[in-house]
Amino acid sequence: MKQDPRPAPFLVGENPALDFLNSVAKPRSERYDWLETGPDLLDWLVATGLASESELATFRQAATAPALEEARQEIVAFRDRFRLFIEEVCGSPLTDVGHPVIAEINTTLARGPRFLQIAPAEKSDASTAQPLTLLDRHPLTEPRDLIVRIAFAAARLIAEADFRYVRNCEGPSCTLYFLDISKNHKRRWCSMEVCGNRAKAAAYRKR
Repeated sequence: MKQDPRPAPFLVGENPALDFLNSVAKPRSERYDWLETGPDLLDWLVATGLASESELATFRQAATAPALEEARQEIVAFRDRFRLFIEEVCGSPLTDVGHPVIAEINTTLARGPRFLQIAPAEKSDASTAQPLTLLDRHPLTEPRDLIVRIAFAAARLIAEADFRYVRNCEGPSCTLYFLDISKNHKRRWCSMEVCGNRAKAAAYRKR
């Protein structure tokens, strides 16, 4: 079995939409892409929690491969446009509600199947009077529905995140983005392991 030369996906964004952006990354000198094939896309969706293995099982069948590849190409093209959007708006309050990428996300959301369902609450507490919860379901009936899950994550980011704290890692060549949810909003690196320690070592050598 050929070993994957890529490391595990860099899930450092503190938000699934930014992890989607980081599914192609160049933290140092080498560029990695975790969406190079249809199976790659399915593996990445499971790794990020955007879909479960049981939901994706039928998409792993050989008969689905052409439709899966078509869906992957659409998702990768959207990733490129979403990156340009994030590069443009990060670091300051989001004010352009008419941005073409927002319109594209709304169009994608409108095409996906969706329904509400009453289900048991995950953590039922004897002290609460509500052991049930209302779930917003986005079923995956065909590969073209996969982008709807990603668009939903992007929509949540746009509607709920403070874009002043959406940042690009300060590593000299790092392309990774993250939502700074630290208490004092002073986060600088995608992670200490990837860029932070290297920067500290460089500063030490300089001193």
